[in-house]
Amino acid sequence: MIKASYDKDKKELQVTFATGKTYIYYNVSEEVWIGFKNAPSKGSYFSRFIKGKYPLPNSNF
Repeated sequence: MIKASYDKDKKELQVTFATGKTYIYYNVSEEVWIGFKNAPSKGSYFSRFIKGKYPLPNSNF
C-alpha cells in the first residue's frame, strides 16, 4: 500500500497499492478506518479487516 484516505460522510475508503491501482471500498465504518490508520502493520490489518469484506466495484484512477 502506498496511501489510503477515508471520506467520513460517504464511508468510503480509498487505497492505492504499490502496483499503482486504486480501489474504493464502500460502507467502511469510521472505526475500521481508525483501526487501519493506527495499525502497526497496515497490510496485516487490511488483510484481516477489510479485504473481501466490503463492496468493491472495479476502480482504477
